[in-house]
Amino acid sequence: MLRLEGVQKSFGGKALLDSIDWFLGDRDRVGLVGRNGTGKSTLLRILCGLDRPDTGTVAAPKNQTVGFLPQFGFESGEGTVAEEARRAFDRVLGWKREQEEIEGRLAGGEPVRDELAQELVERHAELDDRFRQHDGYGIERAVHQVLTGLGFAEQEFDRPVRTLSGGWQMRVALARLLLGRPDVLLLDEPTNHLDIEARVWLEGFLAEYPGGFVLVSHDRHFLDKTITRITEIMHRRLVDYDGNYSSYLEQREVRYEAARKAYERQQEEIARIERFIERFRYKNTKAPQVQSRIKTLEKMEKLEPPVPPPRTIRFRFPQPEPSGRIVLRLEGIEKRYGDKTVFRGLDLEVERGQKIALVGPNGAGKSTLMRILAGEESLQAGERKVGYRVLSEFFAQDAADRLPQDTNLLDLTVDAAPVELVPQARSLLGAFLFRGEDVEKRVRVLSGGERNRLALMLMLLRPSNLLLLDEPTNHLDIDAQEVLLGALREFTGTIVFVSHDHYFLSRLADRVLEVGGGTIRDHPGDYESFLWKKQKEGEAEGKAAAAPTSPTEEGPAPEPTKERTRIDRRRQRRIDELEKRIGALEERRLKLEGLMATDGFFRDQEKSRFYLDEHRDVGEKLKGLYAEWEDLQDADR
Repeated sequence: MLRLEGVQKSFGGKALLDSIDWFLGDRDRVGLVGRNGTGKSTLLRILCGLDRPDTGTVAAPKNQTVGFLPQFGFESGEGTVAEEARRAFDRVLGWKREQEEIEGRLAGGEPVRDELAQELVERHAELDDRFRQHDGYGIERAVHQVLTGLGFAEQEFDRPVRTLSGGWQMRVALARLLLGRPDVLLLDEPTNHLDIEARVWLEGFLAEYPGGFVLVSHDRHFLDKTITRITEIMHRRLVDYDGNYSSYLEQREVRYEAARKAYERQQEEIARIERFIERFRYKNTKAPQVQSRIKTLEKMEKLEPPVPPPRTIRFRFPQPEPSGRIVLRLEGIEKRYGDKTVFRGLDLEVERGQKIALVGPNGAGKSTLMRILAGEESLQAGERKVGYRVLSEFFAQDAADRLPQDTNLLDLTVDAAPVELVPQARSLLGAFLFRGEDVEKRVRVLSGGERNRLALMLMLLRPSNLLLLDEPTNHLDIDAQEVLLGALREFTGTIVFVSHDHYFLSRLADRVLEVGGGTIRDHPGDYESFLWKKQKEGEAEGKAAAAPTSPTEEGPAPEPTKERTRIDRRRQRRIDELEKRIGALEERRLKLEGLMATDGFFRDQEKSRFYLDEHRDVGEKLKGLYAEWEDLQDADR
């Protein structure tokens, strides 16, 4: 499906890719991994044709379609959310518009020659076949499913895209790309702005995707769920591993150990041969053996010393003084923005040492609750109480933008570190993956992910015993997330955090607060136990909805189950009715098309116009009936 042959690419004299040979098959699900700056985004741009390699070729079948979602600089469009998503079907909808133009010409007042009229009728039928084959009548249903799956409420479908935040504009671009169903999908950080619900939906979509795809993601759980092959960029080369991300980590260690042992064995053999040569070089009686061993060394294919996998530096950050048992208490909190009530009568108590995750869909109020906990929000009612000896730090989503731009990283770290850690400033930066010459960089030249990483490190250097973290893993690569996770797991103070990363949530949280509907639900326990409880709740609701309505030993079935059964029966009656009407209209349309194809049909303009109008009306009625039928079928799933 896509093949790279001898591809090389450099930027500013620095080689990113060197002599790359690589292949993507029709149904391959590939996760592209490697440290920031190794060329992942560049490789995706080469695969989709936006960048050209310095040397080498990119081969692909003729007429193959490739869709690319860049991390930045995607096209957002000027229309509404639904209009921009619908652009994925421009070609199919173009056929429909051409059909309508033909109908207009045939129904118009000007006479049409029989030969031309016949051509127009045949073209109309051809377009109708194409429209049906490409599921033209299911376009609105598909648009609705993808937009809602990515987190858009129906009332937002008519909102202009330009009024959305950058993260939501990215979702529109992703929706348009997914609806277009290209043969190959190339996705650069598609989960960056998705909440957990949207990520789970995208996992399911990709699992059923009929083509191949390559994706870059810093979400370990998402990679494990979606891909079956890992391609690692390391030292300008590509190395493939079968399996998901977790399997790749294991295989990488095994491969390295095997390569290291093979290299060491060869080095020992070379040293043994060289000792023999050196010992007997000047002894005539050993001359044949010496020459034989010299030839052996010359013919030996020398192994390169294997490059070890990247090792994440661990560092124990200064631990804070303990606070009182109760760290924060919210009592009767009410928060409104205009007419919108975010929280009403909210009570919450945070205890020392807890690591609390706030979860819920985007817009539920997680960031608002974080700002309330940090004391950065005015309240309409209620009180925020801070516990004994509590020192807090708040990492907001814009924390990285507040850093001094013209200071270099080393000076910034020295200024922020406690006196006893100043001599270890370079090690501190290394723990957060700033190494070598990186420490001399000024903040303004860093990427968004690097700034986030730096802001988090500086925050952890301060002696706070309450950390409030709003999306701390945004734009951090997997290695940086591991460093942060290790530091937070060892932190002895209290943490309240928001994250959409399943792996991060599972490894850190020991209490989960579900935010939504103006309040919170408290789930003691870790994130996996929270998910298990949610699953059981969903199963219980499903069983209740599917329970029989006949009386049981305990008495009659509950009223909601009766109501559900009544609705199901009514829906099935409507489906049966729709199928009868669709069948009758399909039969009538075939008769009209047969009539329109007869010789001399257009000689009687009044009669032909009457039947053409009827044909158009039948098509419009069928369109509406098909849409309703599909919606009812979906509701039954």
